[in-house]
Amino acid sequence: MLRPVLTAILLASLAACQGGDSEPTAEATATVPATAAAVTPAPKANPDRFAESTPQVNASEPAASECGADKLARWVNVLPTSEVKDAIREAVGHDRIRYIEPGSVVTMDLRPDRLNVETGVDGRIKVFRCG
Repeated sequence: MLRPVLTAILLASLAACQGGDSEPTAEATATVPATAAAVTPAPKANPDRFAESTPQVNASEPAASECGADKLARWVNVLPTSEVKDAIREAVGHDRIRYIEPGSVVTMDLRPDRLNVETGVDGRIKVFRCG
């Protein structure tokens, strides 16, 4: 019972790795048992998967006004120098600010009053978020 399911998963994985838009051959479809019909091949690789992108917003994130992130649009794409950090702290009116660089390890604790300043690979500020 387990062997047909594993065979179907293997075939679906191989089909996804081949790329291209060709349909599976009759041989490949004939060897897939009916119990594996619900197996969906993995999506094709995205060539831009390593490109820098805007981080996704979590639906459970606090509103931007809770930490002052809504006041900081003018500092997007600016290097976070000490002067810029001072100006951001002044604009939001508190010092509960965390600067996050790409690849940084951060805690997942949610603090609505904390400002997260995320920088991109170029070192410039990309996103302001509460949490």
